[in-house]
Amino acid sequence: MMNHLSSIQLISFNNEDLILVRSVLGGADVNAVDQGLSVTLPLFKHYGIYIICIEDRLSLQQIDRLAEDERFPVIVILRENSVVSVIEALRAGADDVFYLETLQCEQSTFNASIEKKLTRCRLLYERLVYRQGLEMSLEELKNDQRAAYQVQGRLLPAPQQVIHDIEFQYSITPSLIVSGDFVDVVAIDDELTLFYLADVSGHGASSALVTVLLKNLTSRLLRNFKRASSYDILSPLKTLDRINSEIYSLALDKHLTIFCGLINHVENTLTYAVGGHHPMPIYKSAHKTVVLQGRGMPVGLFAEAIFTQKMIDLDNDFSLSLFSDGVLDLLSGSSIKEKEQNLFDWVDNNAADLEGLKSHIFQKNKHQDQYPDDITIMSVSKISAGASSEVSSKVLTRVLS
Repeated sequence: MMNHLSSIQLISFNNEDLILVRSVLGGADVNAVDQGLSVTLPLFKHYGIYIICIEDRLSLQQIDRLAEDERFPVIVILRENSVVSVIEALRAGADDVFYLETLQCEQSTFNASIEKKLTRCRLLYERLVYRQGLEMSLEELKNDQRAAYQVQGRLLPAPQQVIHDIEFQYSITPSLIVSGDFVDVVAIDDELTLFYLADVSGHGASSALVTVLLKNLTSRLLRNFKRASSYDILSPLKTLDRINSEIYSLALDKHLTIFCGLINHVENTLTYAVGGHHPMPIYKSAHKTVVLQGRGMPVGLFAEAIFTQKMIDLDNDFSLSLFSDGVLDLLSGSSIKEKEQNLFDWVDNNAADLEGLKSHIFQKNKHQDQYPDDITIMSVSKISAGASSEVSSKVLTRVLS
């Protein structure tokens, strides 16, 4: 009749009743327990069904113990024909109730009930196994991502560093464990420092892998410069051209936006190129606060992408605030324009302070478990000679420790 890997446990039946029930069940996988409910539960390796014989209304209390575990259905067979006992059995947790004296007449109904309940508990067991498998796979994935996070962290520059009298700081808050946002600060020589903030499309592991590629590309450009085989790294525009060419040729179905700047410490200038980056950085000095101008296509999306390069003179007290577009998801405002104005107003009314800016952006989202996008903030600012020595000392102490 029924062919299940589970067993059917018959509880509290005498020998005569067992013969009757077994004949009704036909060839089902049945095991009889004559010790009543003194045995250790559950009686199944994976899933199964209890069929218990109840002598009287006082014995209905025995159902409670069986019904505690919802994975195993309970069918009650009453010796006494009583509507009250049926109701009490159902209230005690029974899934179905039959009378012993009419069991043979109701054989098809009885077997159909068992078949249905065995199917249900089998599905519950399979769901449990499936969930446990998913949880194990998820934990393995998290462990892999944590390992990737450690690798990505080693590719990033120090969170705070001073090159000559320019201080570079950043904060990256991933949407998941690893980030599709990336920053770098590259001291090319004593006169030039390249820096960039990049935002790879999407987020998570696939986007994080592109940031590893990005780091490799800029490191290669630096090596080429050191051995005088290429001077592309001396131009933000040519740097974007090289990155665009490499990423597009790999057909990764990924692209990135980027702001790439080159500081000349001798001439006190900033040369920069934009690859679809938004929002644009905010430049501030004692005399002005402006949003830098510039346009360019996303990097890696087109074979012949067009970028423009601009240059500005740096004031002696300048600060430059850069953001990935993830910050816009956290700022108040009904439109992108209002959110950008929110950023501009804060920078305009406050001294250069990465932690203060970060607090402003996250003020209404401090306890959020997961953000809709990776969020990166970068600060580049001119500092005094005394402050430069103090920051350099702190950075050195942190590195040595």
